[in-house]
Amino acid sequence: MFVCFAPLYFTYSAVIPRDFSLFERMMSLLYAVFFVFFLPFFAALRSKIWVNWGLAAYGALIYLPVYLYPAEELISGKDPSVTRMLLAVILRGIYGMMQAPFAALSALIGDKAASSLVYWILPMALIWPFVFKVLRFYKRAYLSEQLNPMPKVKPAPAAAHSGPAVKPEVLGTVITAPVVAASPDEVTGKAALSQRSTAEKENKIPVPEKPAEPAPAAVSAPSEPDVIPLAAPAPAPAEPEAIPLVAPAPAPAEPEAIPLAAPAPATPGVIELGAPSNDNVENNKDTL
Repeated sequence: MFVCFAPLYFTYSAVIPRDFSLFERMMSLLYAVFFVFFLPFFAALRSKIWVNWGLAAYGALIYLPVYLYPAEELISGKDPSVTRMLLAVILRGIYGMMQAPFAALSALIGDKAASSLVYWILPMALIWPFVFKVLRFYKRAYLSEQLNPMPKVKPAPAAAHSGPAVKPEVLGTVITAPVVAASPDEVTGKAALSQRSTAEKENKIPVPEKPAEPAPAAVSAPSEPDVIPLAAPAPAPAEPEAIPLVAPAPAPAEPEAIPLAAPAPATPGVIELGAPSNDNVENNKDTL
């Protein structure tokens, strides 16, 4: 709209003065603020890098006439080259198109400042993405340090062989029986066994060993996996009564029979058939 419906104010060779309407001044101010300041900043903030690359490519057009425009003597001669004349027309059109939106700002900030605003599009489109990339990098580093703080002093590494040797683990699936708390009967039985073993050690009484049971004949049968009991364990058998360790007291001796009368001497030639009586004693005395 600026190029087609309004005459050029900034040309490559000179400035053509003219008056600007209020609408043209407002549009020039809006264009400069949006494309030079707001759009590069907002695109970098929202990580729309493709917008910044597009602005950078648009801003690079203004530098083409500065470095590629042919010399005046090459296009003002009697027989100039067609290629150079065509190149000069294209570069002049690019320059007028890029400078036309900022022409109305010359009434506010001057011709020199208004003509130099177009050169800020390329730097602003490249600077803001770099600035936001650096800020995001330091922000992520700060957040990661706050979430995972490193210790100030690292602990000394432990010795390689300081602990006991680690038993190698069994390969495969290992199923262990559930751990069940000991019942009161088991606790009582274990206490009785410990007291008995302590008493045997103190008195040094040999305990008869159990005769070895003959080993059962091996029968080839398919091996079955261990069965894990799911019910509660059976109570332990009651312990046998303790055997007294003191020797039994000797039985009392029976008193001997005391004879009440002395036996009479036997009379030769007389055979006594019964027990001697008092009459026989007296007869014996008379006989004697």
